[in-house]
Amino acid sequence: MSEASVERTLGQILGELKGIDDRLMRADDSRAVVHRRLDEVSNRLSHLEGEAETTKAKVDQMQSVTDDVVRLRSQAQGAGTAGRWLIRLGIGIVGFAGWLVGIYTWLTGRPPP
Repeated sequence: MSEASVERTLGQILGELKGIDDRLMRADDSRAVVHRRLDEVSNRLSHLEGEAETTKAKVDQMQSVTDDVVRLRSQAQGAGTAGRWLIRLGIGIVGFAGWLVGIYTWLTGRPPP
């Protein structure tokens, strides 16, 4: 083997090693990018979880207010129903009293004392 042949072979080997080294460097850079992106996604996920917890707490508070409003509305409806019955009862009592006054006046010929 001649010296030029050995140098050429060594040059080829060095070139291939340099290519392999470059590919490994790019792979390391690529992995670093992947890890950085994973860290970013992890941070964003942590923030989203915190926001979801905050939103859940707010919704729970709104639910208690909604429950109170529903309870008050049903109480108001019940009061309205009771009020309607009391008005009807009052009208009945006033009507009955009017009939009694009329009957008393008709029987005695004079208004009640």
